[in-house]
Amino acid sequence: MALRGRPAWWPSCSPEQEDPMADRLNDVNLEGIMAVDKLVRETPALGKCQFKAKSSWQRGTKSQVSINAWTAGGNSMSPAPRRFTVMVDEPPELGGVDGAPNPVEVLLSALAGCVTAGIATNAQMFGVPIDAIDIDLEADVDARGLLGHDKSVRNGVTDIRYTVTIQSSAPEDKIRKVKETIDRKSPVRDTLAGPVNIVSKLVYKPR
Repeated sequence: MALRGRPAWWPSCSPEQEDPMADRLNDVNLEGIMAVDKLVRETPALGKCQFKAKSSWQRGTKSQVSINAWTAGGNSMSPAPRRFTVMVDEPPELGGVDGAPNPVEVLLSALAGCVTAGIATNAQMFGVPIDAIDIDLEADVDARGLLGHDKSVRNGVTDIRYTVTIQSSAPEDKIRKVKETIDRKSPVRDTLAGPVNIVSKLVYKPR
């Protein structure tokens, strides 16, 4: 049975509960990560996490995605104040009004966020100071697939490229190790690179 809020046995990772004067390299809460790592090593079932989102149509091609709940080992890990909203739209050429990033751009944002977080975290674990991380991303989509012009053309993204620029006082070999480590371990990159089981169902509501 799911619990309300973080279970008592789950380590506190809230920055507000830490010493505000603590000197953290790259400002990553590594203590929280290590505490969770220890807990999952002791109880592997807690490593099975589930993240959730709920989308609501806003007319046209626009949608509002609400994000709050996530679980670990079947236990709710979402305190009540955790509420995030992401707006998604399409440009006029794709039927929208360009009121928000389109789905592919949001996809690139997720990859950029995951890689950035991983670089900062790995750098802190390796004792490498970071001054700046900038990532330029590109995704290729052939519209002929979506428009039904050529059934041999894939509907979605065919190629993704990203360039990571890192400013640091550390030697280049250490920076390269930090970047290449997250290239191998990024959950979002792994999701995009490999097959994922997707299940879709319909709930019909008659008027």
